[in-house]
Amino acid sequence: MRNHPNRAGRLRLLPLPSAAALISAAALINIAALAAAGCERRSEALRGGQPASPRRGGTAVIGWTAEPSGVNELVGTSTQVTSEMLRKLFLHLVEEQPDFERHPPTFTPLLARSYDWSPDHKLLTFHLRDDVTWSDGVPVTADDVRWSWQAQKDPRVAWNYSYVKARITDAEVVDPHTVRFHFSRAYATQMLDVNEGLILPKHAWEKLPFDQWKRGADWFKQHLVVDGPFTIESWRPQQEVVLRRNPRYFDQPRPYLERVVFRIVPSQANLVAQFLDGELDFDPAVNPADAARIAANPRLELFPTWFRSWVGVAWNTTNPLFADPEVRRALTLAIDRETIVRTLWGRYARVADSPIVAEAWAHGRSLRPWPYQPDEARRILAAKGWTPGAGGILRRGGEPFAFELTTNTGNQQRVDALVMIQEQLRRIGVRAQPRPVEFNTLNSRLDSGAFEAVVMGQTMDTGLDLTAFFHSRSIDKANFTRYANPQVDRLIEASMSHPDISLARPELERIQDILHRDQPYSFLWESQRLHGISRRIHDARPTMTWSLFNLADWWVEGR
Repeated sequence: MRNHPNRAGRLRLLPLPSAAALISAAALINIAALAAAGCERRSEALRGGQPASPRRGGTAVIGWTAEPSGVNELVGTSTQVTSEMLRKLFLHLVEEQPDFERHPPTFTPLLARSYDWSPDHKLLTFHLRDDVTWSDGVPVTADDVRWSWQAQKDPRVAWNYSYVKARITDAEVVDPHTVRFHFSRAYATQMLDVNEGLILPKHAWEKLPFDQWKRGADWFKQHLVVDGPFTIESWRPQQEVVLRRNPRYFDQPRPYLERVVFRIVPSQANLVAQFLDGELDFDPAVNPADAARIAANPRLELFPTWFRSWVGVAWNTTNPLFADPEVRRALTLAIDRETIVRTLWGRYARVADSPIVAEAWAHGRSLRPWPYQPDEARRILAAKGWTPGAGGILRRGGEPFAFELTTNTGNQQRVDALVMIQEQLRRIGVRAQPRPVEFNTLNSRLDSGAFEAVVMGQTMDTGLDLTAFFHSRSIDKANFTRYANPQVDRLIEASMSHPDISLARPELERIQDILHRDQPYSFLWESQRLHGISRRIHDARPTMTWSLFNLADWWVEGR
């Protein structure tokens, strides 16, 4: 799954559920134990004679704090709830598997039965299933695939992620069930780029010219046909979206559920209350503060999964305070990240040390998080000419070591981290002024470079393309720290030049070593996503990539 610069711009600061207060390490350790006990109870119950075979019918109710933005991903806002829903309405050519912790991600057939590469890796041919139809009975063909590619690239549609198609020069229709993609050259993320974006219904949606798509978001709902496991039965704005099983779905008897209700509950507190009361079957983003109550409830299960994101302090390297990598490293040494993680997350997070998360196959094997060493931080800063001044604040050339440390309001974990970092840096004579700001305001500051330091999150590209965050050509885009290192630039380009990303491990490890030394970010934590699942739901398997990854396999008893 690609993590595009523009997508990162929207996802990097999405508020997580806020905690009412800081949670002690001991309390969260108890939560983890309860969660483990819950998983054991579920396994024992299934072994104890509950039905092991899926049964058709029933409804699952899922709580979301936001409403999907529409049914056409090329013109709607990319949010988690939108992406989760659309993956159940439309098919990709192949399905990326959540197995990148062991090796580069693999792909299983979906709309395509199989695929093959040319010897020079510049042609990729997909052989489509011949038994897939749209929900109105029209066959899905290679014409739909080519037309979807044309829409993704068309400047009138102006899809935010059209650039991932830049090196795909053609989508050739060989016959009704064969499509061949042509590339300008071989490179590491070809399959990810081809597979990015859903296959859309040409016969139904080509009636609206591309130059009207941005103005016609509701039109697509009124002319919806699907080829995925579900379609939309009803949509009540700001209340709920009801999905109904698609009887024409090719992979019968899936899906097993008759309906899936996306209930919109803007307040996270209200959402968890409804989940605890049995009104919801699934909460995709449980707050750590609520985990104990869920894990202790015999009707519910807490299901933690590591996620492919990390949080860190982004240092604006164009600011003279943070231009020197040794100074940035000293600031990392002065932050007690282990205490921050235990206080805010307990066992549901760990200290981060790389933009390639620890669960990923290419995480640096020699990396170890920088330790908490305030004395060493003081020594480094003293060697750089910083000496104690009034109030114990370090000064150099008459100027104090003082800056504004920001994050977005609405994310209590990050706001709490600001306060803890402020106190820890104060102990070495550095004054960090915490300043939470509104979400869109902070995004604007990041985009323009009008900030000093920010606690923020990023999501890892499963293709491990680090161009967006660390290549100098991405400055003023998603390289928010304005980090520039010619050696890193060359290594990123080399890593992406391989036709097989597994061959790039030496470059990727070297990049991580350099970033570890240079610290454009002080990596703070990697956290788990906590899912709450009712025990009446069977076979739900949230993954590192999607909460509803296998929704077509879910089944229920009753209701």
